[in-house]
Amino acid sequence: MSQRPLKLEAMLFDYGTTNKTDYRDGEIKPQIKTVYKHKPERKRLPTPPGNFVHTMMPWRAPMPFDAFIKPNDITRNNPHVVQKKFTSPHDTKRLEVQKTRPRLVMTPALSMDDMEEPARSILINEMYTTDMTQKMEEAISPTVSIKAPLPGHPAPANPMALRPLKPPYVSPEWRMETLSWDRKQLRSYCDSTRDFWLRPKK
Repeated sequence: MSQRPLKLEAMLFDYGTTNKTDYRDGEIKPQIKTVYKHKPERKRLPTPPGNFVHTMMPWRAPMPFDAFIKPNDITRNNPHVVQKKFTSPHDTKRLEVQKTRPRLVMTPALSMDDMEEPARSILINEMYTTDMTQKMEEAISPTVSIKAPLPGHPAPANPMALRPLKPPYVSPEWRMETLSWDRKQLRSYCDSTRDFWLRPKK
């Protein structure tokens, strides 16, 4: 028996079923987990010895990074000590001092020591704050509650409702003459550019 029919049959018909070929989206596959691979450490090359810029002689010892850092010319402070943010220390004995010291009366004839904290701070700020500082604070204060005098919304549009544009219906009996004339006309495609360049020369 010839093997050609079997070969053709194997090429044309794979005898696949719907269960074998389709509906394979829910197939459970093994989960591929990410494995951390440690990178090999690279040894850093030693820093080449530096030379003195004036004599070009090598240094006897490793040159420190901050060798030429010097204090400021005016303040003479240590450049290695960074200035920290100043915070006013908490006065723990202020309330006790206010109660025991002699009464301090300040215009408008109020005892500063007998006032509570919110009112006392307001009075001190009002008395020791200049007019210029007050005006500057008012100028740079956030203007959230101030609204610009913008005009209101315009009136809503009132569009005109137009009927859909349709050509008037004409009965076919009235157009028989025009149709018969139109069918008798000869129509052909003409490429003017091609005909211009391919025309016979005179």
